[in-house]
Amino acid sequence: MCDSEWPYSRSQGNFEKYNIGFCARAQKKSYNGEAMFKKNLLLIIFIFMTACSPAGPTILPTPAANQIDQEEQAVYAFLLAKMYQHKGFVIMANTAASATGVDNTAQTLDYVLQNMHDVAPTTLDSFRARNSTAQILRPDMQLGGPYTLLSETARNQIFSQNQSGWDIFYYHYPQAPGLTTFSKVGFNANLDQALVYMGTQSNWTVGTGYYLLLNKTNGTWSIDQQVMIWVS
Repeated sequence: MCDSEWPYSRSQGNFEKYNIGFCARAQKKSYNGEAMFKKNLLLIIFIFMTACSPAGPTILPTPAANQIDQEEQAVYAFLLAKMYQHKGFVIMANTAASATGVDNTAQTLDYVLQNMHDVAPTTLDSFRARNSTAQILRPDMQLGGPYTLLSETARNQIFSQNQSGWDIFYYHYPQAPGLTTFSKVGFNANLDQALVYMGTQSNWTVGTGYYLLLNKTNGTWSIDQQVMIWVS
């Protein structure tokens, strides 16, 4: 009790001092209790809001190099079988992202993305990183059929014969649809979306080059979209 609630007169000195001290301690204790209650209440609210807030983006593991390599071969094999009904193929050993190599990849992608939608950012980043320079394809790829990897030196020797270059080419590779070039394949983190360049020259004035976006469903690749970037 404080002030008028205290049962003794204020004139009783000892009791008056005791009353003042008691009230001060009571008020302090009350203040501390209120502060602690507010602190605990804020903590409970914070925990509740944190628990109920939307989860952050799921960080997917980076695919292993051998997984990427296997899926890349699966993409190449699918496209060769899908695009051509031939029993053998001649593939440039050096990768390229267009008919001119990899030097203009950024400008080529700008054009492709104007005509292609729903390309995952991770797929695009992967394609850019894997095609920053020309790569040499593995000679032991499993592509579902026989193929020959042709080096730039061998290609130049064949086509240095002026107009007879294609005659020489088909004399050596009669079952091929022409000379095919691939880029490295860009994948998303789940390895179920792929972006790749594929171009085939069949004669001096017969050839096309495409960027293809593929999706993998139930273990099978399929073409979702394609954009032609050159034709001859």
